[in-house]
Amino acid sequence: MVRSAAGGVDLDVGATAAGRGAYVHPVEGCIEAATRKGVLAKALRTRIDQDELGRLRIMMSQGVL
Repeated sequence: MVRSAAGGVDLDVGATAAGRGAYVHPVEGCIEAATRKGVLAKALRTRIDQDELGRLRIMMSQGVL
């Protein structure tokens, strides 16, 4: 995942996007643990709200990863 200069968080499948990145195993349980413990937000140095997290989950379920 990557946080862009504008502050949004997106999936970065190719690991080539510019911005602050964090590696997350593309499994629902891993993302849940990372967000519940605050590890993902800390790594990306941003707050991830529930709407944004929901959008990322939808992208994952659609096979973006």
